[in-house]
Amino acid sequence: MGTKPSLIILMVLVALGFGIAQAEQTGSCPVQTAVRAYIDANMPWPPGTVRVDFLSEEAASPRDKSITLRIEPSGNGDFLGDTVFLVRFLRNGALIKTESVRARIEVLRDVIVAARTLPLGTVLAGNDVRLSRKWVRRIHPQAVDGLEAVAGKRLTTQVPAGTEILAFMFKDAPLVRKGKLVKMVFDNGPMQIITVGLPEEDGIAGSIVRVRNVTSNKIIYARVLSDSLVGIEF
Repeated sequence: MGTKPSLIILMVLVALGFGIAQAEQTGSCPVQTAVRAYIDANMPWPPGTVRVDFLSEEAASPRDKSITLRIEPSGNGDFLGDTVFLVRFLRNGALIKTESVRARIEVLRDVIVAARTLPLGTVLAGNDVRLSRKWVRRIHPQAVDGLEAVAGKRLTTQVPAGTEILAFMFKDAPLVRKGKLVKMVFDNGPMQIITVGLPEEDGIAGSIVRVRNVTSNKIIYARVLSDSLVGIEF
């Protein structure tokens, strides 16, 4: 069976990146086909990562080739989860009727999950987490993108194995700890001085902490550079 002219037009428009709302479909194009093409052309998700299930019965396709279909999203138009699309049937620009098409849109995402049950206070390393590909209908507002976003962070709660790790579950881990010796470095190019200090507070990367020089017993403000290393700035 040959491809109908209206479907050829539809596929060309989608390939060129036009949304169906801007390019009305003429002839006997199936309504769900038009809605799916609209989703593919306008969704923010990469091609091949979306599946669409229609929750309402297929509306009758227009038999009159003078009728055009205009697709519009109903609601926030985020192209995820259960959503409704309005299909407007027009003849010569005049509205004939409007059909509602309900669809369920799921996207395939890489989700960061605990590789094992992780106790509270765990400083996350590579073997603590893994990526799991999942079909989702909703993206949590605290979702984390990329393993690098959690590396070196300290958990503020226990996370069971296989549970998605969300932003509220961790915080920056201190690189220097109160009462634990650190190396203090002063480096202005021509001159470098290295000594030992005792932090009087915890500090994360980039923060300024008070450190007591164990040689002079003076309090110095230093910037946290890395694990147990601070830099003296003047």
